[in-house]
Amino acid sequence: MHWNQQTSSRLHWRDCTGLDEKNRWSGRADLSLDCVIRKIPRFSSNMNSSTESKSTNDGSVSEAQSAFDAMTIPQQRAAVFRLQAGRETVEAFAVAFILALLFRAFIAEAFVIPTGSMAPALMGAHKDVFCDECGQQFPIGASLENRTPALQKVVVGGICPNCRHVNSLDLANDANEQTFSGDRILVSKFAYTLKEPKRWDVIVFKVPVNPKQNYIKRLVGLPEETVSIQYGDVYAKSNSETDSSQFGEIQRKPPEKLLAMSHLVYDSQHQPKALLEAGYPSRLQPWSPGIDTIPTDSWKVTETAEGMTATVEAAEGETKWLRYYHHFPDEQQWRAAINGESLADVDPQTGRLITDFYAYDSYLNVASDRVYDVKPSPVGVSRLKRMLGQTRTAGVFRSSYESGGDLAQFRGTVQYGGSYHGSGGVHWVGDLIVSQTIETSADAQQLRFEIVEAGVRHVCEIDLPTGEAKLTLDDGQEHAFDGDSNLHPIAETAVRAGQQHDFRFSNADDELRLWIDGGLVAFQSPTTFDFNSIVPREENQPRFDGPGNPLDAAPIAVAVTGGSATLSQWTIHRDKYYIAVDTSDDGMLDYDMGALRRFVGAGARPDEIVRDIQLLMGEPTIWADFPGWQSRRAVSFRMEEDQFFPMGDNSPESLDARCWAGKKTRLGNYASPDKDAYKFADVSYVPRDLLVGKALLVFWPHPWKSPLPFWPNLDRMQRIK
Repeated sequence: MHWNQQTSSRLHWRDCTGLDEKNRWSGRADLSLDCVIRKIPRFSSNMNSSTESKSTNDGSVSEAQSAFDAMTIPQQRAAVFRLQAGRETVEAFAVAFILALLFRAFIAEAFVIPTGSMAPALMGAHKDVFCDECGQQFPIGASLENRTPALQKVVVGGICPNCRHVNSLDLANDANEQTFSGDRILVSKFAYTLKEPKRWDVIVFKVPVNPKQNYIKRLVGLPEETVSIQYGDVYAKSNSETDSSQFGEIQRKPPEKLLAMSHLVYDSQHQPKALLEAGYPSRLQPWSPGIDTIPTDSWKVTETAEGMTATVEAAEGETKWLRYYHHFPDEQQWRAAINGESLADVDPQTGRLITDFYAYDSYLNVASDRVYDVKPSPVGVSRLKRMLGQTRTAGVFRSSYESGGDLAQFRGTVQYGGSYHGSGGVHWVGDLIVSQTIETSADAQQLRFEIVEAGVRHVCEIDLPTGEAKLTLDDGQEHAFDGDSNLHPIAETAVRAGQQHDFRFSNADDELRLWIDGGLVAFQSPTTFDFNSIVPREENQPRFDGPGNPLDAAPIAVAVTGGSATLSQWTIHRDKYYIAVDTSDDGMLDYDMGALRRFVGAGARPDEIVRDIQLLMGEPTIWADFPGWQSRRAVSFRMEEDQFFPMGDNSPESLDARCWAGKKTRLGNYASPDKDAYKFADVSYVPRDLLVGKALLVFWPHPWKSPLPFWPNLDRMQRIK
């Protein structure tokens, strides 16, 4: 009855311009009837522009009202619903847009990494390389290709960090060897609103030397402390401390950061095929204390294209050693191996120092006109292609360019990286991490892991019958760890004889750590120590005491006592090495260049000095005579309230707080109408006001270009550590 009365009465559009959730008119006066009618094709065509008002001046019903009245109630409801839906869609987009702006301004924002200063954790423009010889994957920097709109330099190769083979890139035929754009990351702008920034965070900030530009670095120094760098390590002390002769405490990286920031040195699962065929000696060699020759009744090492295995059998109470000798072919030896010549006569006990070699910085580059007739250009690249990471057209290669061929085709014009470090490291690194997969027999008695630094043996022994792990510091006499009478930290483990486990042992930042099957082992007392109390700073240098006691020439070893064992994987990484500089004018080097020039010759150029240092790294017999160990610098930076000290992970090629102070002054780049624009350009810190936020994750690394275009690179989508 109620419904019939309602339908028989005349319904005015002013009373029925909206419906609530119960299908009753809600009387929304903000909806235009004309808009409702025009949404209905069979009525909109009959309406004149002169009848767009809701009623005439004399009170008569307008044509729009008449058209609405002619509709049935269901038609009227549908018309209003359609108008409401359209408005709500527009409102939703508007709200989403506003929220996106607010989210970007205050919560989180996406950034693209432009350079390689944080490599390899975060990569700018780069190339992904798979070594032609051992198959190891590694990135190399290519940011220099983007430094000018017109392509001036082309990256044509890189050096494998595992086997040190020089790889030539096939730019013309392999799409995956083209230059990829930098990682796209998500940055939380809200992270430091509720809590203070932490040491080792990856932060984004407005760089003081150019506050219009965002930089991304790792936070190393905190407010109201003095930060110091020496021998690659970071030290800090409160500004309130009065003792000016000390650097303070070494700043240790948490385990997660340590592993994320480490660099590959060796992976036994990636064996170079040319060296296998040439008989080049393995880096893993049996060894016996005090004996100059390689024992024949010890470990048997087998290397194939599929990887490496080493086996041993030891009598009860007998200990058998396997040592790592850090050696690899030089350029001439590599050429001989590739040409099918034998390298079997190379001394297997030759050992080099492990250095701060950065594969990312080993990008080999030449002038672009040696590769292209028509250079790749940013002109003509569509907006869509730019969004997908392509910044230049393909270009036209020279007919004389042999893509992927021997780099000798460039006739000596190839340059190694953007610094002196490109072809090899310059600074000795003693902080190492070794991983091994070992299976023992049921009668095996003990496993022993050893890392040597400056002649000090850092030892972990695992008693296989009980699983007890024990740590020792030994340089001929045993030294205590931190804590009261803490000579041998002890831990209980689940390791037993007759089992297979993955072991990881590290000596980094004056702390020993042990992982078993991926889990960090908790010791009953501190495993930290003060290395300077064992080896004074002025005596901190690599040691060599002949083949029977190689020390730093063979810094990593494993031993099995009793029973048999099989070792199926051996991987070595090194810790980050921060270079102690406060200006980059004389190169990114720890060494006092004046002292080194007096040693090698007054007229020596920096590149000549670096080449001599790199050669010396492979000559253990003259390490003791090198004055460069004592000429390594230490630098300090004082932070006051609300001042932060960031550095890049890629220490040789990072413009950061160590050396950006005064750069604008030296270059004369103070052209700004705002007198405060560069107020922090001459300081070695980032003020709190210039902090943007904390880097959270790599949400979109470059996609692969084959086997399909835009093939997702899932391995690189990860949380930033």
